[in-house]
Amino acid sequence: VGKRVNFAKNYGAKFYKIWSMFPEYSEEAAHKIDDAYYKAFPGVKQYHTYCYQRADTSSYTQNLFGMRYYGVSGHNLINMLVQGSAAYFLKMKIRALYEYTKAHNIKSKWQMQIHDELSWAYCSEDSPEVIFEFQRIMQDWDDALVPIVADLELTLTTWADKVEVKTIEELRAML
Repeated sequence: VGKRVNFAKNYGAKFYKIWSMFPEYSEEAAHKIDDAYYKAFPGVKQYHTYCYQRADTSSYTQNLFGMRYYGVSGHNLINMLVQGSAAYFLKMKIRALYEYTKAHNIKSKWQMQIHDELSWAYCSEDSPEVIFEFQRIMQDWDDALVPIVADLELTLTTWADKVEVKTIEELRAML
């Protein structure tokens, strides 16, 4: 229930949407779920209120990178500000990773971007530590109010078989 509510709230779902997601619950139980979410994450309630107020009172709202969104509903603005900022952040990081690989003659190559993921083809001529440097670059945003987390996952076969890697020892064992 929590995971589904969290996902829905991140996309701007209000109470009646939450209730409709759980037809087996009474209206009272759905209110408890909705209230518990905002109690656990009070900043989200403030953010949602901000988005609805901006949509009602301003001609546009800017994301963290200055991109303007005009004539957007509060519901859509909730997602657009987060996802829009994340898209520009990722573009900034792609550039930083490109500059790092060129400056350090890294042979591993960026393959593609899949939503909020970057896929790399690792070259064994590179030190495995370079993968953790990629992670450090991705997580670096000095003035972010919350930590940026970039998970490392590795596969030697298919994307569906990837596993999370947390240490250099785990990475070396897999390579």
